[in-house]
Amino acid sequence: MDMDMDMSKQQQQEAGAASNKQRAVAAAAHVLAVAAVVLVVVWCVHFRGGVVLRSVQNKQLIFNLHPVLMVLGPIVLGGEAILSYRSLLLVPRAARKKAHMALHAAGLAAGVLGVYAVFKFHVESGIPNLYSLHSWVGIAAITLYAAQWAAGFLAFFFPGASPPARRRALLPWHAVAGVLVFALAVATAQLGFLEKLTFLQGPPLRLPKYGAEAMLVNFTALVVLLLGVAVVLATLNGSSYSAIV
Repeated sequence: MDMDMDMSKQQQQEAGAASNKQRAVAAAAHVLAVAAVVLVVVWCVHFRGGVVLRSVQNKQLIFNLHPVLMVLGPIVLGGEAILSYRSLLLVPRAARKKAHMALHAAGLAAGVLGVYAVFKFHVESGIPNLYSLHSWVGIAAITLYAAQWAAGFLAFFFPGASPPARRRALLPWHAVAGVLVFALAVATAQLGFLEKLTFLQGPPLRLPKYGAEAMLVNFTALVVLLLGVAVVLATLNGSSYSAIV
């Protein structure tokens, strides 16, 4: 019996240590999220001239809205929504569920507006749409993000839409699908940064390969990648998601 008690204490200590590590990773993710937003805004405002949704003379300003909203929406707000069950442990379950849904809704809205901005830029600039791998993966990511949000709303939030037994059965699939969609959004951003920097370094701009803007874009992409890794690592233990049910 003493041996069983010792093993139980050891398991509790190990679980507590793992939980502390995950909280530290989640805190790092919050810092990286702020850094990612600041960096992409500095790039698009300071180096690229600003962001607008309507411009007669400089259509590039319309495009600049795209990276800002795609980083802010599906990646930063989406990541914060995933972390809400890890970071808001002292908040009641119902409030955490509302925060989770609201953050994802805001992230989805920003993502949709970001996709609209790049389509608007292409149409008004006479550039074809959906010709690159980045655009194909991006459309898949935003579509899956919308489907994931709708499925989560119907299964876990909409009153009476799903009985408790079904919610418990769907919970692991919902959590895994959410992380996979988030990872796809991060991968899409990496493709986008690479594609845009390649364009900028080609004619007619020929941006210096080791210039300040090129370094900023690469560093921003690295921060976004590290943010994605931190969010995934912070959610490896799915026990906190039991609050969704």
